[in-house]
Amino acid sequence: MSRRSCRTAASLIVLPLLLVGCTSAGGEHPKINSRTVREGAQTPPPVSAIPTIDSANDKPLPLDPYLVNPRQLSVINKAYAKSISLCMARFGFTYRPTVESPGPRDSDAPVTRIDGRFGHQSARLMAKWGYHPEGGVLASQSSPEESTRKISPDMVVAGRGSSDPGKAFGPGGQIINGKTVPYHGCMGEAVKELTGSADGALYDPQIAIDVKLKTLNESQQDDRTKTAFAKWSQCMKIGGFAYKDPLAAGGDPQWRKASKPTAHELKVATADAACRHKNNVVGIWYAVDFSYQEKAIAANATTMARVKTDLESKMKAAMRVLAK
Repeated sequence: MSRRSCRTAASLIVLPLLLVGCTSAGGEHPKINSRTVREGAQTPPPVSAIPTIDSANDKPLPLDPYLVNPRQLSVINKAYAKSISLCMARFGFTYRPTVESPGPRDSDAPVTRIDGRFGHQSARLMAKWGYHPEGGVLASQSSPEESTRKISPDMVVAGRGSSDPGKAFGPGGQIINGKTVPYHGCMGEAVKELTGSADGALYDPQIAIDVKLKTLNESQQDDRTKTAFAKWSQCMKIGGFAYKDPLAAGGDPQWRKASKPTAHELKVATADAACRHKNNVVGIWYAVDFSYQEKAIAANATTMARVKTDLESKMKAAMRVLAK
């Protein structure tokens, strides 16, 4: 897993006004600095119980309440698009950002969080789709409405606060149709309406992302998890497949060369699922990850409490926008 890009969170909104870069919507929270992340004690946290499971998709994790989940993501995106549309209308423009339907989520995915953390876990789906998403990889299709829509220079200025194609956003202040463009344009105004600041984090603040990635790495590097990975690797070798851990198998570059899984990929994925089951890899990994998340939240209690409060406030603001 890698740092989630702005595309992950904002991919459900088509915004042709944004010509370059990522929006501030996924930027650093103005009240929280990522340097405030506390390491806590270096001793690996104890694990009280290890469940015997093949999938942790229905299991809660301590960080879940602090990170945007799929339902919240949908609400935020819709509210963000509507707020931009209402702002643009003040300048005399009819502009409705397209909120794409995400479609059904892969059934091998958690509902309480966006990131699965433990890779593919369904033996049934892995036997049919390998490491590909359920249904295979579909070619991206652009919306005819978006591709043919004409965006005037004044609309760009109203939307982004700048006419400079080299900048994602500008300071605003321009006068269009008798109205003053806000800081970062209507996009900035929409972010401010939802977060309290035009530079706010529309989705997860950086501190929450940092804690999420830090604990994920710690859980993968923990000796208890690495021991499970080693047993899994030995099991895979018996089947003729050489991978040091499940991450290497799922991330093999050759799987990305085709939109549908090859016969070889299906064999590897099927063996992967069997070796995970045999060695309770997900159960151990989940328990260790859980303990590191608890430790990180405790070490950053005040900051994480603010993250949770801000997320709750953001959702209330989104619902107010949608009720307009």
